[in-house]
Amino acid sequence: MKRVLSLVLVLILTCAIALSASAEGVEDALKAASAMTNEQLYEKAQAEIAAGAQLNFYSTTSFAEKAAANFMEAYPALAGKVVYAEIDDGETYTKLTNQIGSGVKDSPDMALVQNGPDLKVNLLEDGLSLNYFPAALAEVVPEKYQDPAVVTFINSLMIYNNKEGSVGVANVWQLVEPEWSGKVFFKDPTNETVNLNFLIMLTSPEWTEKMTKAYEAFYGKAWESTEFASASYQWIDGFLKNVNYTFTSASKIATGIASGAAGNMGIFVFSKLRKVDENDRGNLTVLQFENDVDCFSGFMYNVYATVCKDTDCPYACALFINWLLSEEGFAGSKSWNSSQGYYSPNTTILKPEGLEDQPYVYWDGKLVFEDLDYIDGLGESYNDIYRFINVRVSK
Repeated sequence: MKRVLSLVLVLILTCAIALSASAEGVEDALKAASAMTNEQLYEKAQAEIAAGAQLNFYSTTSFAEKAAANFMEAYPALAGKVVYAEIDDGETYTKLTNQIGSGVKDSPDMALVQNGPDLKVNLLEDGLSLNYFPAALAEVVPEKYQDPAVVTFINSLMIYNNKEGSVGVANVWQLVEPEWSGKVFFKDPTNETVNLNFLIMLTSPEWTEKMTKAYEAFYGKAWESTEFASASYQWIDGFLKNVNYTFTSASKIATGIASGAAGNMGIFVFSKLRKVDENDRGNLTVLQFENDVDCFSGFMYNVYATVCKDTDCPYACALFINWLLSEEGFAGSKSWNSSQGYYSPNTTILKPEGLEDQPYVYWDGKLVFEDLDYIDGLGESYNDIYRFINVRVSK
């Protein structure tokens, strides 16, 4: 028995050393890759593929599948070797933490994920995944979007059914009033982390100040309460009481609002308008394009690229991330930039003309932007805010 236990311990130690060495090798490769040209990376990636590697990647956004197809057209020696799998936000980090380092066949080499705080805590801090960012883009991508590396921004907007005219919303405090009960459709924030993060961001000092001013503008008096810690908490309370959770996805909210009752409003991913039947599309109005809403008309969140520590194709991963951050990769045929609601952190890439959208800078100050540092820095307070939200969703 002692001998068996000794062999088991040796095997465990050997596996641990191998994984550690693998992680160190990947980290060194990514550091070297950050200074390489795409041509150099392509040569390295071909060598990885020739050695039997295949770039398997998870993504929470389906547009990544087309980006991968365009990538393989641009780099034909990698054709058929970049394999996409869509992953639901709720299972992202469970799957990744279970599969990275497991040795399971076709486990992910990299992932495109949302919810920066979970990425940081579950993967990056534990060394399960590594950050990569190309040095050549350091001057055109703001530093705060380089580590962890953001490959796209996505917004969720207030959009309503206009069949009986304008709903007349010009201030977010209108949405907590009784007449909006059951008429605001929003995905359950306890099942969708970006929605949760949106509400959590409202508790920040910056947004609390804005919410307080908007309250005063709407009600004509200074905010005060013995029940709520701030105006933001009061708004979250009233808003969640009015929310209708009938639809369980952004696509269903988009199509449901478009074909549903006049005056209903959804807060959902802007790009999901592409899912709406052409006959119903005219029933929808983007609130911000009608009114400059006090104090926001939706929210913006990040999609990050992260490389798994046990990948056997770090150079191919680096080349793919470079592609996603390039104009050719981001703005290619049927890519992210061909749809409204996606924005590149690369400031040289603009939205195409004729698209029902505005550039990223337009949304600054109009949407609640996700701030990884604020959410991650909440510490134990995070649990208190989560409980506050969860109780109101559960009622």
